[in-house]
Amino acid sequence: MTANRRIALNVVATYGRSLYAMVLGLFTARWALQALGQVDYGLYGVVGGLTAFVAILNSLLATGVARFYAISVGKMSQDRDVGLRECHHWFTTAVVVHSCLASGLVLVGYPLGVWVVEHYLTIPADRIVLCVWVWRFALLSCFVSMASVPFQAMYTAKQEIAELTIYAFVTSTLNALFLYYMVTHPGVWLAKYAAWLCLMGVVPQLLIAMRAWRLYDECRFVRSAVSGCLGRIRDLLGYSGWLTFGFLGGLVRSQGMAILVNKAFGPALNASMTIGHTLSIHCDSLSGSLVGAFSPAIMNAYGAGDFEGMRKLAYRACKLATIFLLMFAIPLMLEVDEVLALWLKEPPAFAGSLCIAFLVSAIVDKTAIGHMIAVNAVGKIAVYQTVLGSALIAALPIAGLFLWFGWGVPAIGWALVISMVACAWGRVWFARTLAGLSAGHWARHVLLPILVLTAGSFACGVLPRLWIAPSLGRMCLTALFVETVLCLSAWWLVFDANEREFVAEKFRRLKGRMEK
Repeated sequence: MTANRRIALNVVATYGRSLYAMVLGLFTARWALQALGQVDYGLYGVVGGLTAFVAILNSLLATGVARFYAISVGKMSQDRDVGLRECHHWFTTAVVVHSCLASGLVLVGYPLGVWVVEHYLTIPADRIVLCVWVWRFALLSCFVSMASVPFQAMYTAKQEIAELTIYAFVTSTLNALFLYYMVTHPGVWLAKYAAWLCLMGVVPQLLIAMRAWRLYDECRFVRSAVSGCLGRIRDLLGYSGWLTFGFLGGLVRSQGMAILVNKAFGPALNASMTIGHTLSIHCDSLSGSLVGAFSPAIMNAYGAGDFEGMRKLAYRACKLATIFLLMFAIPLMLEVDEVLALWLKEPPAFAGSLCIAFLVSAIVDKTAIGHMIAVNAVGKIAVYQTVLGSALIAALPIAGLFLWFGWGVPAIGWALVISMVACAWGRVWFARTLAGLSAGHWARHVLLPILVLTAGSFACGVLPRLWIAPSLGRMCLTALFVETVLCLSAWWLVFDANEREFVAEKFRRLKGRMEK
């Protein structure tokens, strides 16, 4: 399979998985609340949430492992023996690191979590034993997930993302069926629900690990490499550590902004922020699936020394991720009040304006997402993560200054957008310095066409508002106008000749198969 075909397959797979999970999530969240009840639902969120930091740490370490794997896989295209030996060394290093972390998680985390459940959290007496079991199941799921990272990361590095999508489709469907069974069979489901989610987390991870061990020669533990893995452990933890700093910058930005809003406006506006953030996350997850498809390909190209190919893929990731997000964001921004009224009936004040601010911030983020992947591939991310993490945190003092000027609620939205603009420009500058991506090429061939496309789509999307009253029909017509103009504009303004030919070839092949 060619590189372009593999990327296309991964894009379709990850996009389909995200869309399917989003649709199911709208139903299953309501079913979980209905089946568990407000008290048990809240208890599961609190107790299960104790593993949230571990899950985040695991995700960041997995990103680091996948990066070093992908570069080694790229080197195999130049010299198979050298690349395979390096893959073995990185696999051995990953097994050592994640085995130690998983063991430490159980030895330290288990008694600490039990103590928190039994003595610190406010839990009804008849639910303490059940909550301890919830903690045990959550910890077991985290343990298996962490121990299986060295195997799952190889799928990402080898760009075999489509197979991982199958596991996600199956588990999402089974979870939905189980939740429906819970709703139709009332009872005390707290511990049983935790056990089911643990099962749905453990079984796929074990299957993935066994499949990776059988499929990939790279997944072999080399004892002789253990003695020399100290330097690689330092590189892995250093890389993942700086990723953590960048992540914490985003976390401080979001949580700090929530505290600032709470102090300035009270809890009612916190609800508006939560709603806006939730809607933007759902839209962003669909375009964010492209990052998972392009990231290993860009890193493979860097490992193989194909720097020109790496740059082309980075620009393409910026284009496609932004366009995919605009497809959902523009209709939503144009009809945000009607959408919120249809969804919530009585949405909190300012929810619509804050939702637009979150969406604009996400769009700005995607315009330079390829630059982020390229810099991560190069690996020199200490200064990069420090500067960009600080740019995200800067949203707090900016918002505070705007509030001091008396700008009110719009100050929050402006601060979010300004900090993300600074972050995006920082990515472009660092990518120019570290990865050789031209800022001028990005401005002419990515940013400017996207701005024209966005303006045209907005202008056409406004037309139904001129003669149709707010209604579901107007929402659908707005979406139709926007998608039509956006797709045509993207084809002629954003895609270059090679990209248009690539897409056209896919359609010709699909048409040929349908005619057989």
